[in-house]
Amino acid sequence: MFGGILASVALVATLFGLLKFKSENFDKYMMYGVFFCVLLLWIIPWGLFVIIPLALALSVISPAARAEWSEFKNRRISIGIVIIILLNSFALYPVSEPEGAEEWGNPIATENPHAASWPASEQYTWFYDGSVIGIVNSRTPHTFCAWSQDSSSVALGVMLGMHNQRMRQSIEVMNSYIPTFSIDSETFSLEEVETEGSHQYAGEDYFVARFNVKKDGFETTLATVLIVGFPNTGGELTLLSITRPITSSQDDVFEEKIVLQYLE
Repeated sequence: MFGGILASVALVATLFGLLKFKSENFDKYMMYGVFFCVLLLWIIPWGLFVIIPLALALSVISPAARAEWSEFKNRRISIGIVIIILLNSFALYPVSEPEGAEEWGNPIATENPHAASWPASEQYTWFYDGSVIGIVNSRTPHTFCAWSQDSSSVALGVMLGMHNQRMRQSIEVMNSYIPTFSIDSETFSLEEVETEGSHQYAGEDYFVARFNVKKDGFETTLATVLIVGFPNTGGELTLLSITRPITSSQDDVFEEKIVLQYLE
């Protein structure tokens, strides 16, 4: 949570300094507006993807807001760009160290060379019960709110192809640890599987997403992937991914055993 608090304070302080710098007329409504938007980052699902269109719509609808924009247009545009840059820069703030269940033993990898450098993230990987388990702690620059943090982040990751980058390590681990599994980690695709969007573990509902791993150009499913989300207020998200070859005898698509071990 500290990263989100630090980013919020820095955004408001920077805004105040920019509005006061060489300005005879202090744009107090811009100050109030951005302060309110930073507050909304903590409570609105999907964060910036809702707040920015909402702010633009209010600026167009309100006659008073249109008049203020005509007076402070250049300064407001410059400040808006600076705030977006700052918010994305704080996405590089380090995240906490991933933790796995005691039953999994020691992780076989404590970094993912294929993961993007932005936003900040840490990934630990285990091989347990015939599956590759990944715990990823990652910044969510678009929101500090826990509501829909997991579903929105996974949706954005799929849209940007970031889930494919992270999956490469799981493919390489299965190639090394499972003799019957062999697939080029650079020639695969992830096909999203329709699911309810959530599943109950230990009496609580958690966001889930499922994917099939396929070799490019072939329809045969080679492995399955389950992702379970654990949102946190403050802009840091934990994702548990379980990748299992299709030849496994384990037939629980929601991986109750492993997820419950992690929760405990």
